Amino acid sequence: MTVLDEVRETFKATEIGTEFTTAEIKHMVKMKFGRNPGSVIPSDYSYNMDNKGKGGSLKNFNLFLQTKRGIYKYVGENYRS
Repeated sequence: MTVLDEVRETFKATEIGTEFTTAEIKHMVKMKFGRNPGSVIPSDYSYNMDNKGKGGSLKNFNLFLQTKRGIYKYVGENYRS
């Protein structure tokens, strides 16, 4: 299972709009899968408002919207503004 699969699985039952800190996201994936927290990078799974989701290493895959530095809102898979 890839990190992407683990992040998707960890948050699949999360209510849209729930906010998490970077540390909380990393901790949740670590607790569920034992994943090294350093390998979970929330911005890779986040819609970037400046470039309309086209940044990061996982283009077209968005689970979070970064609302502030280090704060992410769960928006569900493939969010578009």
